[in-house]
Order: sequence, then structure tokens, then C-alpha cells
Amino acid sequence: MTILERFNLPKFRQALPMASAVTFFASATIAGDLTGNVTEPDVISPKRYGSDVSAFYLGISGGYGSGGKDQFGLSTPAGTFGIGEQDLTGSYGGIRGGWRGVLPARGGRDFVYGFEFGYDFGSIEDSVTTQISGETVQGGTEVSDVLSLRFRNGLTNRSRSVLYFVTVGYVLGDVETTNGIGSGSTLRSFEDSGRRGGFSASVGAEHQLNDKWSITGEYEYVQFQSEDVQFESGFSTKSTPSYRGLRFGLNYTF
Repeated sequence: MTILERFNLPKFRQALPMASAVTFFASATIAGDLTGNVTEPDVISPKRYGSDVSAFYLGISGGYGSGGKDQFGLSTPAGTFGIGEQDLTGSYGGIRGGWRGVLPARGGRDFVYGFEFGYDFGSIEDSVTTQISGETVQGGTEVSDVLSLRFRNGLTNRSRSVLYFVTVGYVLGDVETTNGIGSGSTLRSFEDSGRRGGFSASVGAEHQLNDKWSITGEYEYVQFQSEDVQFESGFSTKSTPSYRGLRFGLNYTF
């Protein structure tokens, strides 16, 4: 008796097709698992500045102003006299808030635009003194409590983490102009103050620290309207205050 006959040849022949079918489906299942469980990894694109949406922000800032030249002259019944050149200097701090939008630009950058409202406290001032006909004559200017409304726009770098911007805007501040005349220890002082408008312009950069926080730095120029100031003494002067400032700040985006 052969080996096949000993192990029941008919049953063995019936088992061969079944084993082949099991092997086929098992191979198909394994192959399906190999292809079905393999997924493409998520491609994370660089985050755009402001996440491609309109956003509001609040911030604080501080700076130091100087370099605003203003010739102080005094007109009197006897003529016009130059008192000296003022260089308004001083430190200031403030709060600000604004809105900005983002548009895709060429070269993998973003165009960022928006408006910003701010208030600065502190004072920027200077005074000059000279001698006229044996009398001491003094003139001074002080700028404080400045409100501003600025339009800000610029382009980001390719990684969209830094915004390079320029601003132009309207400012409104308290301007106090003083004049003093006297001899020896006697000095008569006169002053005129009021709110005065003007304009501002700046260039700067803003660096994103994360999705919410950013730091800023900018160089700005502020010019107030020229105005003829009349003192109670009957003297007058033309006041044209201005200054240049270097400002740093911190913003929080909502």
C-alpha cells in the first residue's frame, strides 16, 4: 500500500483546493493590510503671519524722542529777536490697539495692512535762554498726551515670522509754549497751551514670538502744525514743534 493510499487519497485530494484557497485569501489580506494601513503623512505648511485672517491686537510701547529742531524767536514792539534753537527731547510710553488683515503676496510673502489707535503719555520738551538789552529772555516748548491714528502696512519675510512695515498717521497732542522775561531775580512768565494736530510717519519691524505675542521696533517722525502764539505780554512767537523717536513695544493678538 502506498503512502497516499494509507492516508486516504480521496480526502487528501479534496483538501488541496481548500488549502490553496485559504493561502490565496490570506495573501490578499496581508497585501491589503500592507497597503491599507500605510497613510501619507500630513504636510504642515509654514504658518502665515496672522494665520491668514483679520485680527485685533492690543499692545504697550515706550520710546525716547529727540532731534526735533525748532527755532524760538520772539516778536516784540521793538522788533523780532532770536532766542535760540530748541531740541525737544524726552521719554514717553503708551498703549495701543488696532486691527490688521493679511493678503498673500508674491515671492512667498504676505501683505499686512491695518489701522492702529494709540495714546502716549510723558513729555518731550526743551527751553532756551538769551540776553537782550540786559534782560534775560527765555522760551520753551513741551509736548505731552499725544493721541494718534495710523495706517500701517508692509510685507513679511519668506518665513512669515517678521513684518517690515511703514506707517503714516494723524496725531493730536497738548503743546505748551512758554516765555519768560526778567532781570536779576525777577522773572515774569507767560504761557500758552492747547491741543494741536499734526502728522507722523515711521518705519519698523514686528517679530512674531508665537501665535499671540510679538515685539516691535520702529523709528518715527512727529510734526505738529505751525502756530503763531500770542502771549499776554504782547509778545508772540511762531511755534513749530517736532521730534524723532525710537520706539519699542509688545503686542498681543486676539
